[in-house]
Amino acid sequence: MNRVFATIVLALAVTVSALGASRLLNYENRVVRAAEQIARIKADREYSNEAVSYIKELLPKSEKVEVEGSVVTVDNTWLHDALDRYEKETDEAQRQAKLSETEASLRELDEHLRRSQSTQAEPQSTESREKLRGILGRPQFQQEQETRLGRFVKETRQKITAFLAEIYSAFGRLIERLFGASARNGWLPTVLVVIVLLLAVYGVARLIRTIRPGKRRAGKRRVLGEEIAEGTTSHDLAEAALASAKAGDFRGGIRSLYISLLYELSERGLIELDESATNHEYLAKVSNVGAVAAPMRYLTDRFDYFWYGKFPSSEEEFATCFARYEEAIGNARVAHPA
Repeated sequence: MNRVFATIVLALAVTVSALGASRLLNYENRVVRAAEQIARIKADREYSNEAVSYIKELLPKSEKVEVEGSVVTVDNTWLHDALDRYEKETDEAQRQAKLSETEASLRELDEHLRRSQSTQAEPQSTESREKLRGILGRPQFQQEQETRLGRFVKETRQKITAFLAEIYSAFGRLIERLFGASARNGWLPTVLVVIVLLLAVYGVARLIRTIRPGKRRAGKRRVLGEEIAEGTTSHDLAEAALASAKAGDFRGGIRSLYISLLYELSERGLIELDESATNHEYLAKVSNVGAVAAPMRYLTDRFDYFWYGKFPSSEEEFATCFARYEEAIGNARVAHPA
């Protein structure tokens, strides 16, 4: 198998060394997707037939990889043969072993391809830096000294405190009339106030049960292999993306943007978050919503490249992804209002 990898990489590297690697990156990206599909099969046997067909489409037996005008023929027959052997195998342990071997081979091929190309980041333009600063400086992502919600909570707390004090005073006057002045300063007013409050809470709880519950914050989830904390929303993830970008982690920021989009689409009923689902399966679910599918397709490709491909990102790339993210979010909200 190493000989096969060496042949593929050598043929590509000769061309890359002379002409660059723009189309080579597309091939490497599809190798990563194929490995991702193998991992999915291992977790979900019912997905096997669909995944095998998809992998063969991703990496046909023979294909031409164009590298800035020069064409290299790549032979992926080894992968098709491995998948055919897996499908013919009847022993479950052997089937699992063949899957693991194929996944490992794909990961190794990906590593060879990435080592064969230069990943030096290009210097960023002043325009891209200013574009990013404009995004990060938006008011909705800045911490306010006291938000309108904070003021509302503070005022409500003060009103409740004054209301309870008034109730306690009223019960005290009632106790004084019934049992005398000495009883007002005893434990009876406090007990009566507590009983009234418990009855009020019980009444409110019964009322809430009759009202249709609104959307709740999601519990702890695992999305695309990453565990997301309980209570996280799409807005939380967007803020996390911008925080990562501010810290210079543009690759992590793009990942958070992509998962934020998945959360938003889930809240609007366009997709259902599934621990075993892949990014391309999510993309397929919104394919009939063209206004959402187009920017999401771009984000999916960029997410694949930077996150799974482990390539460094940049301010300019993050700013572009953020713009397409906002486009997808806006179109989703128009197509499927909450």
